[in-house]
Amino acid sequence: MRIVRYKQSEYLIPWNWRKKSPLYRFILDIPDALYFSIVPGRNALNEVLRSGSAGGGMGTGLCWDPFEVSEEEYKEVAEHWRTFDLRKVLKFRVEDVPDLNFVFDEEILIIPHHLDYLRASRAKYYARFWRQKAE
Repeated sequence: MRIVRYKQSEYLIPWNWRKKSPLYRFILDIPDALYFSIVPGRNALNEVLRSGSAGGGMGTGLCWDPFEVSEEEYKEVAEHWRTFDLRKVLKFRVEDVPDLNFVFDEEILIIPHHLDYLRASRAKYYARFWRQKAE
């Protein structure tokens, strides 16, 4: 599995942390790379990875040497995510988020562009991740 070296920043603390993580974990650190636990297709993911940076502003930002994942690497990441408890990584309590397994939705996986992936994921899965206000 590819190990990715990258820099992470926080608001007002420019590029203070240098990190390295396995590819499957690095992707989870990229702001807005995934819509919660909805898995993007390889093309949509590569669009983000080719940019070499993400986020910043008032939140966490990352920068890395741009790259793409091969089909084999993508399958390896997907296999890790199939058995991965995202709640532990994000430090969520089970009672707050009962289901945070990765979702491999065939309709979403074929979307080639990252922004289209985000739009489609939000449209289809919004209610799953956001509590509705009582009227």
